[in-house]
This record gives sequence, C-alpha cells and structure tokens, in this order.
Amino acid sequence: MEYRIGNEKMTPQQIEQYLHRLQIEGQTQANLETLQKLQQQHLLHIPYENLDSMAGRITSLNHEDLFQKLIVRRRGGICFELNGLYAWLLESLGYSVTNYAARFISKEDPVQMRRHRVMVVTLDGNRYLTDVGVNQESCRIPLLLEEDLVQSDGISEYKLTKDPFWGWLLWQRLQGHDWKRIYGFTEEPQLDIDYVMPCIFCDLHPASPINKYYKVSIFMPEASIRIWDDQLIVFAEGGEQSKQRVLPKDLSDLLYKHFGIERT
Repeated sequence: MEYRIGNEKMTPQQIEQYLHRLQIEGQTQANLETLQKLQQQHLLHIPYENLDSMAGRITSLNHEDLFQKLIVRRRGGICFELNGLYAWLLESLGYSVTNYAARFISKEDPVQMRRHRVMVVTLDGNRYLTDVGVNQESCRIPLLLEEDLVQSDGISEYKLTKDPFWGWLLWQRLQGHDWKRIYGFTEEPQLDIDYVMPCIFCDLHPASPINKYYKVSIFMPEASIRIWDDQLIVFAEGGEQSKQRVLPKDLSDLLYKHFGIERT
C-alpha cells in the first residue's frame, strides 16, 4: 500500500470536489483568510467519527482511500484521516505545511502516547496551528504560534505556551471555565507513514480510547453536537445544553440526520 509523501498533489478535479464538500465555491488563494475559512468549513461539514474502528477495520491512510471515504462517500474519520486529508488539501493549494504528533492531556491520564496529528502552516513568516481532528469543542480558527498570546475563535479562548517536556502546549478556556490543557506537541516533523502505527493502535489495541464506544461529532456555528457512547449531546456556552439516550435502533437515523453519515 502506498502512503504518499513529497510533491504529489490533488488533481484540480479533486480540489473542486473537496471544496464543494466544504461548501466553498470559487477561486482560493493560499492566504490566512482562506486558511481560516477552510478550517471553519471543515469543522462544520466533515464529522469526526470512529465507526470503522468500532467495526474492527484497520484505517487506511492512503490519500486516495481517504478522499474516497471523506469526500466521495461523505463520511468522516478519526484525527489521522481528517488531518491527513486536510494536510493534502492544504499542500495542494500551495500552503507550506509541517505535520507533528501530539499527546492529549486529561485529568485521568495526563501523559499519553502520541496519537494525534496536528499541522503548522507557515504564511508570510508566521506559523499557525491548524487542526480539524479533535472530537470535542476545539479551536475553530488557525492559531498564531506565539507564546502566551490569548486568541479567541468567538466561542472559546486559546493560548499556547512552551514546556520542556510537552513542547508547545495548547490551552483552552471555555465560557465560564478556567484554563485547561488540551494537548502538547514537539517540533519533530512527521511523514504520513509515521502515523500508521498510532492509527493501528487506535483501531485495534485493547488500551485504545477510540474503539470502546461510538464517538461522533460535528460543529455548528455556535455549538457542537456529538454522540458519545449512547448519549446524543449538544454542547454550547461552555457546557452540555441537552442530552438524550441513543437507542441502538435509532443510531443509523441519528447518524444521517445530524452528521450526514450513512452507515456502511
């Protein structure tokens, strides 16, 4: 199986299909305004979902396979799929992209393996963190990679700090909450093939947090909606606004209604 690296780009037809999936029409230039629009639209139109991992399938990170799944079949994916295809789009549009591996941070298990893909885009001498693969309320705009600068996406506040172990640390402050750490990443560039092993871990390993229960989410303009395990949750204004039980018989209908996913 081929995992593309280097200078191979999407065809113009693939770029057009991708942008249509994001509901972006017309010409795009590789600038900050376009990058902001791409990230926002990606979060609004392509969901995070672990249906293949839950079915015991091994995720393909081949670019063509990702394109067929997320764009042609209108599915979603886990971070390695979402950010992997997004990185290919950005490179094909002319952006300078560097990929890194990040560690999520939680109260229960603060030090985790590197199992998240993130990207930094260099524009006009500045670097921006961009990420469309987090399964919770997360930054909706590219973040300037500048230490201690508080930045807002209109929903939450974010900042980046430096740490000897974590490298760059991403912090989030939801409405009505204190600052919390989301993930950290060191600046060791990664290739597509470097994500194969952590992706297989997420798909198959008994300790994986990805293959235990359904995790599906998508952003709305001022909220996000997600299925976690057997709960359908609307998250807004810093907290859960509503929650309802998802019965197995209703799952397929809810996946299509809220996330545009037809189960396969």
